[in-house]
Amino acid sequence: MKTILSEIKNFRRLVNITESDDKDVKVVLVGDQLTYELESNDFMDIPGLKDEDMTIDKLLMRLSKENPKPEVDHVFVSIGLNDKFQDKKVIPFLIDALDNIFPNAEINIIKGIVGNDYFYGSEEDEDFKKLEEDILSYYNVFKQNGLTVLGNYPSLDYGFGDTDKSISILKGQMSDSLFQNITNFGQDLEPLSIDEPFIYKDNIDISGDDVTDYDTIYEFLDRFEEIVKSGNRYDVRVRNSFRPDIEQIQMALRFVLPSSDIEITGNYDTDTQEAIYEFQDMMGIEPTGIADQETLEELLFDLKAKSFDDDDLGKYLSELGVIFKPEKKELEKFTGSVDSVWKSFTDKIIDNFEGGYWNRDKTKSSSEICTNHPWDDLYENSGETMFGIDRRAGGWDNRPGGKEFFAVIDNEKENAGSMEEFCKTWKYNYDGGSLREELKLRASALMKSDYDSLSQTYFSPEVRSAVESDKRLLFHFAYACWNGSRFFQDFAKDIEDAIEEGKTGDELVEVAIDSRNNEFGGTGWAKNNQKVIDIIKNDSSLKN
Repeated sequence: MKTILSEIKNFRRLVNITESDDKDVKVVLVGDQLTYELESNDFMDIPGLKDEDMTIDKLLMRLSKENPKPEVDHVFVSIGLNDKFQDKKVIPFLIDALDNIFPNAEINIIKGIVGNDYFYGSEEDEDFKKLEEDILSYYNVFKQNGLTVLGNYPSLDYGFGDTDKSISILKGQMSDSLFQNITNFGQDLEPLSIDEPFIYKDNIDISGDDVTDYDTIYEFLDRFEEIVKSGNRYDVRVRNSFRPDIEQIQMALRFVLPSSDIEITGNYDTDTQEAIYEFQDMMGIEPTGIADQETLEELLFDLKAKSFDDDDLGKYLSELGVIFKPEKKELEKFTGSVDSVWKSFTDKIIDNFEGGYWNRDKTKSSSEICTNHPWDDLYENSGETMFGIDRRAGGWDNRPGGKEFFAVIDNEKENAGSMEEFCKTWKYNYDGGSLREELKLRASALMKSDYDSLSQTYFSPEVRSAVESDKRLLFHFAYACWNGSRFFQDFAKDIEDAIEEGKTGDELVEVAIDSRNNEFGGTGWAKNNQKVIDIIKNDSSLKN
C-alpha cells in the first residue's frame, strides 16, 4: 500500500504532467481497527480519526470537533464492525459529516472484514447467514447515498484464514480508486466552498419558485406529482439545492406525520431526514433517510388516502402561511367526447383495479380450468376472467365482441396442446404477455359497448349531460361497466336524484363517492373501492 502514491507520481511523469503542475495527493484513513492494517507513511495523519473501537457515534463525535480540510483529495473510511452492522439509521448523518470536513475529497467506504475473533451470537449456520445479510444491507445504505464501497471479497472469514488475502484485494482496489481520479491531479481548480451544496447530476428542476407558488390546491398536488415522476432523489447531501421541492416534501411530511414538528426550511436537514426515516418505517420501506421515488410515491398516495382534498389541504396549508388565489365556484366542464378519453380510462382501470388471468370456474371440469389459481367465496359467480372481463357472469360467449376476446385466449390453449401446458404460462394474474395490448384494446371496446347500452337505458338527458361533462363522473360510470348493470343502474338513479335536488359539479362527485361506499364499503371489495375513490378525488388527469 505504501507504494501507491509513488506509483501515481511515476504515472504522472509518463503522461508528461510537469513537476510544476504537480501537487501532493493527500489521502486520509478514517475508522476502526482495519485502518491499522492499511496505514503507511503515504497517508495524512489526523489524530483521533482512527480507533480500534471506532463506531459511527464515536466517529460523528470526533468529526464534530474537526475543522474542514478542503486540501484532502481522498478519504477511505472503515466502519461497521464495532456497530455489528446494525446502526444503519445514522449512516446518512455520517456521510453529511464527512462531506463537511472533507468537502473536496473522493470518499470511499471500506467493507468490513470479520475475523475469527468476531462474536456474533451462536455458531449456528442461520446466524452466519443473518450476519451476511446484515453486512450487505449495511453497506447498501452507503451505496444508496451515492458513495463507493470498496471490498470485492467475502466479509466473513469462516476460519479459513482469508483475512490477509482480503486485505491484499482491498489495497489493490484502493490503489485503483486513486488512479481513476488521476486526471484531477495537478489542475488549478477553484476549491469548493464549504457551503457550496452538493447537487445530484441526475436531479431535474421542477417548476415553481417558492413555498407560496401555488395558485390553486390542485396545482400543489400537480407539482408534488411532478416531483414523484421526475425520478429525483433528495437527502442530506442535496442540502438546499432543490429548495422548493424540499419545502413541499417537508409540508407533506408534516401532514402525514402529525407528531412531526419539522420546520419548512427548504433545507434537507437532519429533522427532515428523521421524518423520512419515520415515514419509511411506518410504510414498511427500507429506512434509508433518502426521499427516493419509492418513498415519494408512497408519500403522495398516503396524502391522498388521508383525504388530501380541498378542505383538509386548504386548512392545513393556510396554517403554514400558504395563501391560495380564490378558486372558481364552478369547475370547467369537459367538452371532449367520451371516445376521446375512454381508452385512457379503461387502461387506468385495468392497470389499477382489474388483475390479469383467472380460471377456476367451479361450474367447469378440472380439464377446463387451472387448478392452481386461488379460490375465494367472492369468486362464486365468476367464470374464466381476464382484465375483469368475466366470461360466464358477463355472458360474453353469447356476444360477438366477447367471443372474439376469449377466442384469443382459447387459441393459446389450443396452441399449448393441453391445459397443463397452457397453465404453465397462463398462471394466476398473468397479464397476457405479447397479447396484453391487444386484449386491453378488446376489453376497452367491450366496456364501451356496455357503456353505450347501459347509458342509453338508465341515463336521463340531464344525467348524461352531467356525467359526460365531468371526467370524474364519467370515470365513475366507466368502472360501473365492470361492476355490472345493477350497480350502473343504481349509480345513475343516485345522480338523477341529486340533480333534481339542485346539486352540481363537486356535489355530484360526492354523491358518486357515497354511492360506491354504500355498495362496497364493509365488503370484500372495500380496499379496491377506496383505490377507485382516491383516483376520482385526486387524479389530476380527471380534471376537466
